[in-house]
Amino acid sequence: MQSATRPSDRQIAVVISVIVGFIVAIITILTFFWIYELASGPERRAAAEAVEIDAPYSASTGVLLITQAERNVPDDTRDPWLSLEAWTEGVQAGQAYVEQFPEPQNAQVLTGMTTEQIWGYMQQHVSGALGVGCQYCHDVQADENGTYLFNEDTYAQKLSAREMMRLTNDLNAEFIVDLPNWRGNYVQCATCHNNQPIDMDSVGPTFRPSTPPIKVTVDPLDANGEPILEAAAKPEEIQEPLMLQDAILYYIYNYQVWDPFDPADEQSGRGSLALTYAEGRTQEQVTITQNVMNYMAWSLGENCLYCHNSRNFWSYELEAAGNLTNAESGYNRLKAQQMLLMTTWMTENWLSYGALPKTDIEFEGAGAFVDGQYYRKVDGDVYTVPGCYTCHNGRYIPKKALDQNDIPSGEDGNEVFPEVLRGNK
Repeated sequence: MQSATRPSDRQIAVVISVIVGFIVAIITILTFFWIYELASGPERRAAAEAVEIDAPYSASTGVLLITQAERNVPDDTRDPWLSLEAWTEGVQAGQAYVEQFPEPQNAQVLTGMTTEQIWGYMQQHVSGALGVGCQYCHDVQADENGTYLFNEDTYAQKLSAREMMRLTNDLNAEFIVDLPNWRGNYVQCATCHNNQPIDMDSVGPTFRPSTPPIKVTVDPLDANGEPILEAAAKPEEIQEPLMLQDAILYYIYNYQVWDPFDPADEQSGRGSLALTYAEGRTQEQVTITQNVMNYMAWSLGENCLYCHNSRNFWSYELEAAGNLTNAESGYNRLKAQQMLLMTTWMTENWLSYGALPKTDIEFEGAGAFVDGQYYRKVDGDVYTVPGCYTCHNGRYIPKKALDQNDIPSGEDGNEVFPEVLRGNK
């Protein structure tokens, strides 16, 4: 006689059938998901990345990076500048300082603004741009009288930041607002820093693996456009053959124009990269020039036709031509030339703008490419110097350039981008 508590064979069969059916359903669902992922996963992820890449820049991104970071331990006397706790401490101290001093106490660049306006700009568009809290540059503590010390020049980083603001104004004034066919995009802190206080990429990820590791002889052009062939007459850093990567970066940071562009002369506008020479250039110089062009194309995310006429590479397009890939490509070659002059100008004037030296990098010669950074040696000290990729990051207009159309009009506009930094003449 069967026990009353023991399930029947039929009940056992039903339970097993349900379990098997459930397992089959799970396997079927996972199989379909696997097929779906194989078929569309890469495309969906690429689309999501494209949305992120093309999303407008927001200074809040840098603030988010600060608040989500682990609390750092400075190796000097500064307070920690990373973590939600550090951000909160800096903000509270800054707000207390604004209440104590409604008018600026030591503003040397951001003049004509109230302390509150300066605080708003610094919090979002300087701190956020560099991805660091206030403590990176400022002493956020109060003295024995309860007076906050934001205005004090306690740390070298604050002095450097002040000079970098002057650099922002000078870059806009000397190069950006005078670009031919200027589209109204200013340089701001984030344009170069990209949420990093130091060690911004000088070159893109394509540069290193795609540049042949060969040595070349650099024969630069003199002020008359004639090749300098004698080693002793060349600048010291290129007297001996050097790696192609270093030769490319030499031209990026040492560009000159020996024949200014004249619209009446279609063969004018020659500079350091010119290959037009009566007796021809060496194959090595052609290789260097071609790879410099590759470097710029990778930096801007464009191909040759963005600047060049495919039927006449040396011409300067003053109007958008049908063979150019961008409808607004007129003047792009002149723009590129001005940008090369800008990187050269920054290198020559880098010490004037408060750049802080690197103490952990050593190399021979005046310049070196190390782990994505380009280093220059000036008066025995080593400095990082921005390059095309630093700002452009694969876009012909840097994502973190500030479009003048995004600057609100009226009094509050100072908090977004102070007039003193725009380089307007």
